[in-house]
Amino acid sequence: MTDTENPVPKPYLSNLPKPRIPPTEFGDRQVRRLHLNECPYQPSPRVKEAVAQASESLNLYPDGGWTKLVEALGAHWNWPAERIVCTNGSDELLMLSAQMSLSPGTEAIAPGPCFPGYPRAVAAQGAKLVQIPVRADGGIDVRATLDAVTEQTRLVFITTPMNPTGTLMNAEEVATLLREIPDHALAVLDEAYYELGRHAGGPDHDDALAARKGPWVVLRTFSKAYGLAGLRLGYALCGSDAIKRSLDNLRITLNVSRLSQAGALAALSDTAHTAMILDKTAQERRRLTEGLEAAGCPVLPSATNFIAAKLPGPAADAARTLREEAGILTQTIPYPGFEDCIRISIGDADDTDAVLNNLPMLLGASGPA
Repeated sequence: MTDTENPVPKPYLSNLPKPRIPPTEFGDRQVRRLHLNECPYQPSPRVKEAVAQASESLNLYPDGGWTKLVEALGAHWNWPAERIVCTNGSDELLMLSAQMSLSPGTEAIAPGPCFPGYPRAVAAQGAKLVQIPVRADGGIDVRATLDAVTEQTRLVFITTPMNPTGTLMNAEEVATLLREIPDHALAVLDEAYYELGRHAGGPDHDDALAARKGPWVVLRTFSKAYGLAGLRLGYALCGSDAIKRSLDNLRITLNVSRLSQAGALAALSDTAHTAMILDKTAQERRRLTEGLEAAGCPVLPSATNFIAAKLPGPAADAARTLREEAGILTQTIPYPGFEDCIRISIGDADDTDAVLNNLPMLLGASGPA
């Protein structure tokens, strides 16, 4: 065997999608961060107390099995603690799920558009990503997704509520996918916005998951409804001991810091604070949606802490003008058919007012020349 037969780095790694790393630091400039779907509210005071206490032991390694946290998560969601895996954000889980299921020559299916972590995780394994355009309302096209499954399919992403459209799937849609995705493919139910979706009236999918015979994993996070994006903590509910064991074998041994574990445990205990975040998010989502639609910008149905609005022209122009002229950061949706859509995170009341007050600028920047 010659060196050229197995070059380093692997050739397909050069074809990975370039990471979209939106700005997070802005020096002295005051901006409204409505581009990352961050929670605008501080986490529970219990979190700050717990993190401060945990900081007294920074010289010690964290619990590599997240014992207290998985016990609390198990009790909270009525799920076996021994089938929960914690990670450094749910991004890590996306990569681990792809590592567990994909290899060169295999395929993964995802909606289009989708969260940028999906194509990167698939490409990192040398596999092929098959994207299925979403429906007009921004939801996953269930039948087209199932029709795209082949003998080479090893992973299917199911996202509800959807990022970047915000659309919530109903129980029958999810149940159909979980039932009909063949056993040779891993079903990844990405529920990063789970708490927000439930607050908006969405179902849980416990029965559909229990009925699935093939492999599955559910991904959730503390970044959104708990306001802990800065602590980077995601977790997986694993459909079997084999899935849990595989994720454990692939992950970094000490992957979640003491501070993150302590903060997440405290956040989980303060249900009143989480309810406040969910209530205020729904209120501002409604205000922002109504204001945009009154101005002639249709908004896709959202059950998340962001909305996707259709503008009269290119969203890139509008996003740039909002950023440069008003200090409001938003996101475009780089996928065919969504060139005129802008994604705006739900902030606090002042953020909503700022967006609505700048609607003339938004519409003028995206309108006909």
